Amino acid sequence: MKINTLNILFGFAILFIVAMTGCNKHLNLTDDINAMQEVSFSTRVMSGGEKSSADVSGVHYALIEIDSVEYRPEVFTLNGIIYTQSIKLPPGSYRLNRFLMMNDNQTPGNYSDDIIMLAAPMEGSAFSVFVEQTAGFSFAVDNLKKTSVSIDVIYFNPSDYSNFGFDYGVLPSTTIRHQTFTGIFNTCNPAAYSGSLYASQTGGLQNRMNAIYRIDVYRNGRFVKSFDNENDKGMSDVVVEYPDGDDTEDAFKFVLMFYGKAGTGFGYKHVHTWEFNNSETIPAGTDGMVHFNIGGNSNDPNTFLTGTDVNLPSNVTFTINSQWAPGTLGAYFDAALSNVPSGTSIGNGLYRAWCGTESVSINIQHNYEMDVYSSLYPDAMPAFTNDAEKWNEVNWLFNHLDDFTGYGWEDIQGAVWLILNDWNGEGHESIPDQNSKMTQMAETAKTHPGFIPSCGEKAAVIFVPKGTRINATIPLIQVVFILSYI
Repeated sequence: MKINTLNILFGFAILFIVAMTGCNKHLNLTDDINAMQEVSFSTRVMSGGEKSSADVSGVHYALIEIDSVEYRPEVFTLNGIIYTQSIKLPPGSYRLNRFLMMNDNQTPGNYSDDIIMLAAPMEGSAFSVFVEQTAGFSFAVDNLKKTSVSIDVIYFNPSDYSNFGFDYGVLPSTTIRHQTFTGIFNTCNPAAYSGSLYASQTGGLQNRMNAIYRIDVYRNGRFVKSFDNENDKGMSDVVVEYPDGDDTEDAFKFVLMFYGKAGTGFGYKHVHTWEFNNSETIPAGTDGMVHFNIGGNSNDPNTFLTGTDVNLPSNVTFTINSQWAPGTLGAYFDAALSNVPSGTSIGNGLYRAWCGTESVSINIQHNYEMDVYSSLYPDAMPAFTNDAEKWNEVNWLFNHLDDFTGYGWEDIQGAVWLILNDWNGEGHESIPDQNSKMTQMAETAKTHPGFIPSCGEKAAVIFVPKGTRINATIPLIQVVFILSYI
């Protein structure tokens, strides 16, 4: 159920349970507790005037204004019915001015950033025709008699506040913003996705399909909510709603989790992160939507591009075999991979390997437990090595070595250090001082910061010591990599 849908109606019946009391004045909860009667709320969910089991998850409490007093009872669910904790009122006549169902935005007790999830339209408002009982009515609480009062609510969209009949003061000091995402998945091998959700898409498995994905929303470092198109098997766009405090500085992070190959099955993986502040938005296309392509290209400059789906293990055992600078395979060293799970894009065996950090040593014939990352999804790497443009340039270099006549393995390694680390050019571990060939290779590669390898081309697979913190910035850690075909 999408949050921005307004044609689903929800009805809430309010049941007031009262007992005998002898006065008719408003009392604070600190007054004579014996004069106060418990009032609780139970839900009757409606859809189009009929009883429904519609999902109302995300509601943490009800904001109820009775006369000029606000109450915020928490809610809980029992046997599919939402109840509030009791409030206390003495018998008398009351006016219910507003009835809202709220999400606390993971800051309980701080009401400034809370989100209205559902609301009762005001009497005479445009949306009042959708409900049987609007807000803005009077009711009586009698002693010795149970009173049942019904009120309906519908899903709330702040952009439609006037249709609810609200004044500005009814809204919390938060604007609910919207951004819409649409994605394309281009795969080199559609058959590899047999048994996945993609097989259920209209037209079945193809080289070009609608991406199945999830957007995880974070505000000021706190998780807010996830939005996905999994139930639609990717056949719909994803509308993301998120709260932006009107009087606060807010930093947002949208994490793109792509559904693809994972181990021997399928699952979500982190492929990109957008970061922005306050009312800023992610660059959108001419249709107002944020476009992205997994494994494909686009002429739209506002389309985010990343490499195709690559199935890598989370970690492996990595060993430098016998010698380095050079190794027996004609690279900086030979890397022996072991404990690699079956079904991934790499396997156990010996690979040509390269050094990404010239200032940190790594020992020969020592077994290192390594975390594994794809250069196609640099945002998922630890912070100190997640520079997308640099890894794109490295990938361009290894896919265009034929453009450079007369190069040697040492020229490749020197060029890599220049790209990744701004190497000072001083010779190191059998690598000579920087020469014109290294410079030519690095400077040419740097003119291709947006290069995305295509089917049949190579991409770097990166290894860092197991357990390296994702927010590590400048650790004394060696980064090494091999090349794998897509």
